[in-house]
Amino acid sequence: MQEQAWDVASTEEQSGTRLSFHCWPSSRLEATRCVAPIGALVSPLKKLPPTSAPPQALQYDPIRCSTATCHAVLNPYCQVDFRSKLWVCPFCLTRNHFPPHYAENISETNLPAELIPQYATCEYELPSVPPAGPPAFLFCVDTCSVAEELAELADSLQQAINLLPDDALVGLITFGTNVQVH
Repeated sequence: MQEQAWDVASTEEQSGTRLSFHCWPSSRLEATRCVAPIGALVSPLKKLPPTSAPPQALQYDPIRCSTATCHAVLNPYCQVDFRSKLWVCPFCLTRNHFPPHYAENISETNLPAELIPQYATCEYELPSVPPAGPPAFLFCVDTCSVAEELAELADSLQQAINLLPDDALVGLITFGTNVQVH
């Protein structure tokens, strides 16, 4: 039986993210054996299909890792022990207790939105954070390219800027021989 290939484009279309990994390392030993660095490219403001994110923003604060230096958010890549009501942070491997309102109802058949595998992207509306103002976008451009590529890049940047909200704040950093902030 032939194993199905990992389709990067469909994963990106579903979640708005492109990952440098297919499986998250489950131990420190596995993490040290990773050849490529672990990274993710995220497409902000991407309209996602209804099956790949909760139908509306989650109206509560995310559940975070208890380690003082980590604070990662509960997500589908976390290992969950339903019996002892614990979850393991995939970044620092700390065992965390679920808050009481989660622990009462969580089971393998009753998962919160953050743990549903199809919902790799969740949007939160934080009740504890006041509105921060308009969104900000910062474009970083390497100017050490051929003129044709720079012309195409300028066109792509113009298209991207035209898609931004009207109240967005936009910044540009160019770097080559020198770094410039515009």
